[in-house]
Amino acid sequence: MQYDGSLYFLRDELLPEFEDELRQKSVKAEEIAPGIFFSPRGERFYWVLDYWPVRRLKFVSVSDGAKKLRRLGNRWVYVGAQAFRRGQLIADQLRVKPRKQLSFPVEADERPYCAFTLASADEILWTDAPLKSRFAGGKIRFDENRTGPPSRAYLKLQEALTLAGIVLSPSDTVLDLGAAPGGWSYVAARAGARVEMVDRSRPDEGLLQSFDRLAFRRGDGLRPPRELLALASVLLSDMACEPAKLFDAVQNWLSFSNLRAIVCTLKFHGLSDKALLNHFAAISGAEIYHLWHNGHEVTWVWKRGATSA
Repeated sequence: MQYDGSLYFLRDELLPEFEDELRQKSVKAEEIAPGIFFSPRGERFYWVLDYWPVRRLKFVSVSDGAKKLRRLGNRWVYVGAQAFRRGQLIADQLRVKPRKQLSFPVEADERPYCAFTLASADEILWTDAPLKSRFAGGKIRFDENRTGPPSRAYLKLQEALTLAGIVLSPSDTVLDLGAAPGGWSYVAARAGARVEMVDRSRPDEGLLQSFDRLAFRRGDGLRPPRELLALASVLLSDMACEPAKLFDAVQNWLSFSNLRAIVCTLKFHGLSDKALLNHFAAISGAEIYHLWHNGHEVTWVWKRGATSA
């Protein structure tokens, strides 16, 4: 499909990263609503909550707008911007389900979703390919467990697994690198997986006592024992390390044919290395998300056999 441009959804604190991406690719974008930018170019950027390649659609009334969108797709997500109430009336006619907090694990839904917002009272911007599909707009909130997990970092992994369609199960052996205090290991252990934690620091003692299939080994997360890499079906890393060093480690990990998925956080100090981000994104089967639960970081997800965007 031929698109008329791109929409980018972002949070204010990451505007410098987005502007740096624009500069490096000589792309111009204008803010059409708070936190929503439009560009006539079809460029994919990474420091955004969501990315839509969009088409423009003129309409004369709420019913006309709903009718035209209904012809284009069966399942819609509405993200409010300009003329919010008018857009909501169109969404009501399309029977768009209201957003709500999610309970993890989220039921899988691989059906295609379209998304729309209003650029003005008589113009719709719509897409048949929102990066985050049924979570278009990127604001993904979960019911929080404030007593079980040893840190709130568990929310990042829940979000990444949900977006990527990765389901952990008792048949998985999960290797969590740089695991302490254990928020990501908690998610994997709750799914019933066997979990091997590697870190220089000992994780939360309560976590170690709560799950029989969870074990800890002291060591360097960037250089885990080969015998653990050879056992793992899923590899996780939320460790604080230089992304360039992590990239070198990832190249090694990808050589293990037993791995079916990897989820890593790329953490930056100051403006990120955009060339390095492009190298991560270029790995076959990879996707990069800026998550609702990320800080100044992005999340790299790789699935064996997946097609990169």
